[in-house]
Amino acid sequence: MEVSEAFALISRAIDSGRPAHGYLVCGDLHGQCDELERLVLEKLFPDDAALVDSNSHPDVARLEPQGKSRTIKVQRGKDDDGPGMRDGLIEPMSVSAFSGGWKAGVIVGADRMQPEAANAFLKTLEEPPPKTLFLLFTDAPDSILPTIVSRTQRIDLPLSEGVLEGEAYDAVAEVMESKVPDGTLEKAMVGHRLAEILASVKEEADDSDVALARKAFYKTVMSFVRKWMVEGRIPLHQAFRDVELVEEAFRRSERAIPDEAVLCGMTDRMVFP
Repeated sequence: MEVSEAFALISRAIDSGRPAHGYLVCGDLHGQCDELERLVLEKLFPDDAALVDSNSHPDVARLEPQGKSRTIKVQRGKDDDGPGMRDGLIEPMSVSAFSGGWKAGVIVGADRMQPEAANAFLKTLEEPPPKTLFLLFTDAPDSILPTIVSRTQRIDLPLSEGVLEGEAYDAVAEVMESKVPDGTLEKAMVGHRLAEILASVKEEADDSDVALARKAFYKTVMSFVRKWMVEGRIPLHQAFRDVELVEEAFRRSERAIPDEAVLCGMTDRMVFP
């Protein structure tokens, strides 16, 4: 379903006064999901576009993964930059709307809710206050609590292009799906091989496309890490840690740090299936 079709479906439900309590939207978190979120919130709050665009509308509660664990906790932790499930979504959604109309709860990365946070949210989802709508965005729906999935209407957006293709993809796949590296030396060899692949990908790209090539490389690595998570091949808390390590490596790769140093540092701390 395209973004325009998804918005039309939700918009008609809002107009009828009978939207689903929650919509589980599966797609790219920073792209299609952002666009759908903006369209739905502008539909709910047509006179407050500036507040919607600045993520400061008083009737919108928005959660994203926080802290070193990059998860959504039940309550704000001391190392977190933002709120947890109770103080960031459940409590704000329980009070009357400032505008006297709708209230919206948005969870970005819904698959990263810790079990306690997911169970706390489930109670609100089962008995939501009047005129509330929840948008749950994820790119790993199989990692979400089944009882939450069963109480939401699922919308699948087409995943955008972005991963490597052909021989480059096969090379990354061979590394990520090969024999489990045992010990520091073997993990370093995995990082070294990934750095060789990235160097080849960047060399083949036009000068103006090197940044896109690097991003596609890291998205490809991430796709295997998320596959391990969905298939349950490593414990969930370790899978979240691997996701965080790939994200951190991508951010470091944008600085003047050698690719081999970045990737060896990443693989040294990763847990492989």
